[in-house]
Amino acid sequence: MVRLYAVADDFEARIRIFTEAEGGRSGPVCNGIRWDFSYAADEDARELFMIWPDFVSTSGDSLSQYEALPTSTYLSARMTVVADEMRALVHRARIAPGVEFFCHEGGRKVAVGCVTKVTGMNSDRKSRG
Repeated sequence: MVRLYAVADDFEARIRIFTEAEGGRSGPVCNGIRWDFSYAADEDARELFMIWPDFVSTSGDSLSQYEALPTSTYLSARMTVVADEMRALVHRARIAPGVEFFCHEGGRKVAVGCVTKVTGMNSDRKSRG
């Protein structure tokens, strides 16, 4: 399985990238994008987190960083919480299958997603490799 990030993922999700008409970006989105993350349950999304997607094919390989991703369709992604301390302080208690979230560029929501599976969230990264 080819992975975009060296660090193992924390959870899997399905993400739909907004079209420009829905408020999404005007240019293409490629794998490796560094969006911010907010929980949909938090009405006032003042707190954004660094949780980055690695969009994957049906075989589990990372999609190309050089080809535009489609909008208005759900894509599978492996998600990685970038800040280790936030994994234990915030996300372990909140990430579960069915949790909905938004991806942001600045204050603007550009994608919506839903957690499908918790993978490495509850284990120590030092033991996961």
